[in-house]
Amino acid sequence: MDQKTIFLRQMAANHNEPNWFVPVERALDGLTPEQANEKNGISNSISEIVNHLIFWNERYLARFKGISPGRKIESNDETFHSENDQDWESAKKQLQNVLNDWVEAVKSAEDDLFEKSAHEDRHDPWYSVLANINIHNAYHIGQIVEIRKTNGNWDPKKGVH
Repeated sequence: MDQKTIFLRQMAANHNEPNWFVPVERALDGLTPEQANEKNGISNSISEIVNHLIFWNERYLARFKGISPGRKIESNDETFHSENDQDWESAKKQLQNVLNDWVEAVKSAEDDLFEKSAHEDRHDPWYSVLANINIHNAYHIGQIVEIRKTNGNWDPKKGVH
């Protein structure tokens, strides 16, 4: 199996195809804005996690397409806050869109791109960066499900009992 196929399968599992874990589409399904913004102690809310996923996926997708990722950030903490104060439905749609855009970008990429460096100042090849993006997304999807379980708004019929 080639790298592209592996990445596309990982992306589908993270995005919308239930597999070994709940995809983000299902993890966010039925979540109200109030539930998405609920905070427990110092942990991030689901809404903040979605903002963080949007930020990093959009940033690396831009790089993957050869576009400058835009503004620099001082701290990763900044990535958990919406850049345009969008409402919950818009944030979910933006996340779904960037995940769809990733699939299209990977599908249309030349195979040799995965071996090329993803950073100007480091030698991380795209195959390594894409693997980490997929792991990063899966990690945060797990957080979302766990927060929903803790807050009592998770339906176990959606997966992960």
